[in-house]
Amino acid sequence: MDRRRLYRLLAPHSPGMPARIFRTVHHLVVAAGIGVMLAATVASIHEAYEPLLSAIFYLVAAFFLIEYLLRLIAAPERPGGEHYGEWRARLTWALSLGGLFDLISAVPAILALAHDPTASLLGFIWGFKYVRYSPGLYSLGRVVNHARHALLSVLLGFAMVLLTAASLAYLLERNTQPDVFGSIPAALWWAIVTLTTTGYGDVIPQTVAGRMLAGVVMVCGILVFALWAGILATGYAQELRRREFLRTWELVAKVPFFHNIGASLIAEVARLLRPRDYPEGAIIVRRGEPGDCMYFVVEGEVEIQLVDQGIYLGAGQFFGELALLTGAPRNASVVAAAACTLLALDVVDFHELMARQPELAKIIHDEARQRLGGAPMPPIARPAPVPADPV
Repeated sequence: MDRRRLYRLLAPHSPGMPARIFRTVHHLVVAAGIGVMLAATVASIHEAYEPLLSAIFYLVAAFFLIEYLLRLIAAPERPGGEHYGEWRARLTWALSLGGLFDLISAVPAILALAHDPTASLLGFIWGFKYVRYSPGLYSLGRVVNHARHALLSVLLGFAMVLLTAASLAYLLERNTQPDVFGSIPAALWWAIVTLTTTGYGDVIPQTVAGRMLAGVVMVCGILVFALWAGILATGYAQELRRREFLRTWELVAKVPFFHNIGASLIAEVARLLRPRDYPEGAIIVRRGEPGDCMYFVVEGEVEIQLVDQGIYLGAGQFFGELALLTGAPRNASVVAAAACTLLALDVVDFHELMARQPELAKIIHDEARQRLGGAPMPPIARPAPVPADPV
């Protein structure tokens, strides 16, 4: 196997069948390794099946050691690797987060070769191997990376409140409870439990001032964690919008109708369009219902079911514009003749786009006129203006 094919085999989202088989085997091996680690801690199971558990553990450990070596060999094929020499590209990958993670995952195998009895207890490391194959966790990593400055600022505030709370608790409670508040490091345990609003109840202030301090610390803890949650939620929402925009951009670029409109207009159109996936046989629109959007076919095929015939539209074509132009109900039902991906343009966004881009408006009007058999277009129906609130 050449190095390029090896890299594609190991890539997390390669579409080929060999890559899919590798991912399936990889995930099963991870599950087996974690299962062996859990079973090894149960005395009865360990005594009854010790040879089998050891054999499975060695196989799993060997698998991840071999995987690390193969990824190291294929590292020069990573994007950007052509700018380095082979060994420098491998060193760059080995020092990356993914490379270090794979090296740590190979540690149990190295310890097993050294007959270290603690090797099997490190199987929990293998659970993190799923991170590479999880788009959601990858997105969360991007969110944390982009918001690291804000998160670190809140973390600094958390540390300041924690130290202040422990210091004040020491001053207020050291005489009453010298065993648990006899020093600031000892008071830090109470401060952490209180600031995180966990409240184990093993350490409780006895003085009135100490209890008032505890109430303030609890409120501060709620505010700190609310800030963290708000930063992560905002960043995650932005990341989801970014991913959705990139997907829509790629779909828009596939439609021949938009090939010659330029990158700036594609960006504007991508902001307005919404991708929708339909399985084969799904009803997209029904005859007689009001028209609220038009559709562009990106992939697959749809059937327009007229009264006397059926018309099939494929990738690059569009439908549903007549109802938006005339304001009349749908004159045909549309069904997915095959699994398809469509881009939907809402009626309000449709009129906005037509006003801003006369070239696109002309193409859509010409197609609509042709579908009407060359008859003059009815007056264009535009959304009614929203009445102003009475003063």
